[in-house]
Amino acid sequence: MHSPLDRIVGPVKEIFLPEPVSLADLLRFLTEETPDLAPYSKFGPTDVQPLAVFVWREGKLLTLTDKLNPADELEMIPMIAGG
Repeated sequence: MHSPLDRIVGPVKEIFLPEPVSLADLLRFLTEETPDLAPYSKFGPTDVQPLAVFVWREGKLLTLTDKLNPADELEMIPMIAGG
């Protein structure tokens, strides 16, 4: 995770997944567990990606429908506004 996410959930977080889940399901779980993550992990019913965080696996940007396996390692990077 990257700042400010590391202040919310820590620099590294391990989660036990008994079976593959979608990125959307993982973000819902994380947000329920840590409500301060909500401004970054929110998404609407037609969104393809979360509104304020990029989630990567092995150098590939994930979408909300991508399936995550129990052994996957993810990197979450907050979006930054600027010009």
